[in-house]
Amino acid sequence: MNPQAEALLISLNRWLAPPGDAWSRLRQALEEHADSAFGRAHGFHAIHSPEDFRNAIPPMDYEAHRSWIDRAAAGEAGVLACDPILGYERTSGTSSRAKWIPLTEGLQHEFTRGLASWFEGWKSRCPEVFEGRAYWAISPPGMNLETTPGSLPVGMTHDAAYFSADIGEKLSEWLVIPELGGESEAVFEETADALLAARDLSIISVWSPTFLLGIDAAVRRMRGDVPWRQLWPRLALVSCWADASSAPWISRLNERLGGIALEAKGLLATEGITSLPDAVDGSPRLAAECHSHEFMDEAGDFTELCDLRIGSVYEVLLTTAGGLFRYRSGDRVRVSGIGTDGLPRLRFVGRVGIISDLVGEKLHEDQVLEALVGCGGNGFLVADPDRPGYDLWLEETSRAELFGHLLRRNPYFDQALSLRQLGPLRVRQLPVDWSMKLASSLARCRGCRIGDIKPPGLLTREKPEEVTAWLA
Repeated sequence: MNPQAEALLISLNRWLAPPGDAWSRLRQALEEHADSAFGRAHGFHAIHSPEDFRNAIPPMDYEAHRSWIDRAAAGEAGVLACDPILGYERTSGTSSRAKWIPLTEGLQHEFTRGLASWFEGWKSRCPEVFEGRAYWAISPPGMNLETTPGSLPVGMTHDAAYFSADIGEKLSEWLVIPELGGESEAVFEETADALLAARDLSIISVWSPTFLLGIDAAVRRMRGDVPWRQLWPRLALVSCWADASSAPWISRLNERLGGIALEAKGLLATEGITSLPDAVDGSPRLAAECHSHEFMDEAGDFTELCDLRIGSVYEVLLTTAGGLFRYRSGDRVRVSGIGTDGLPRLRFVGRVGIISDLVGEKLHEDQVLEALVGCGGNGFLVADPDRPGYDLWLEETSRAELFGHLLRRNPYFDQALSLRQLGPLRVRQLPVDWSMKLASSLARCRGCRIGDIKPPGLLTREKPEEVTAWLA
């Protein structure tokens, strides 16, 4: 075993924790933060049951949290959580203003418990990942680092900052860390250089499969079409998103891996962890040891954990030690099963609110993704309100007819086309390196990291001419 990996695993042992009773964890969090400004305003001291909790605090999206976060960012102490805020991570928001997610020591502890469970599963399922060194997705922020009005940093320069200090230090010692110059366009070449020098690489963990394919393209430019097994003989596992908008890229990635195992990463976000690979079979199960999770059905009704229905889709609500309470994550998950541990297996199906409704067609991103998978194509749609209609960007334009047929399963979309309320799909040819160009441009515009960009299925915020310029 790699000595740095062994030291990390030994330190993580004390963070292993069974899921335990959900209400007990939530009650402890409420007691710890009862004297925060938010806790006093919402009567945390008077909450004695899950029902009291739901009655005291409505489901809150980021905008509902924003005024509280802004107060903390200005330097006020004890606003959302009683823990001091260590800094903020910036993610893209639905408005022109980015989201600032607070990081506290309590949230670091919750993330560390998730990491301990995840790695414990690797120890039993694929211990070879600890034989060499590791690469985790570390990319330049795609934006200038800044500080809040209260002089707190915005933007974590290293993924290890999400974990407790002792674990973060040992994790850093295990990782291959590329020297990045800060230019988003060079991240793939710089990362490829560092990975090619690490012959003992045994595990790669990234967010989006397109990010890894960008690194792969840079490797091929440097070394030619050399099999990965020849470049990294110890590489045992690759972990990345594999659901929703990432799904169409998995077959291409598997071709490049050439038999190296690929694990679907659970649903992890800056705000918190919803699911982790199960220790036994690697399926994404509820990360009950990390935070408090709630589930809201598509009618907006709360559903108890024991009443979740297999096959049904729910939006996830998070309550974390970072100070987000009943936070509407915007992530939609489908319950694929219930494990022997009683925890649901959850598949990410897309984000709430990515809907285009130019003339009443009510087109959801997951419908677009289903049509892309059904036609075997890679690409995306861009809404054009000026026509009105949609630009369909595809790698293989010959698949456009089948895509359009599948998308017309949406009766409102079909009717809008039949009545010529919408113009016909305008088919556009994607260039070879389109995914990297698009990810870089979206990261720059949305103020987040390249590696955090999920492959889009439906773009509604960007103008068609903007997208055309990005892909030129």
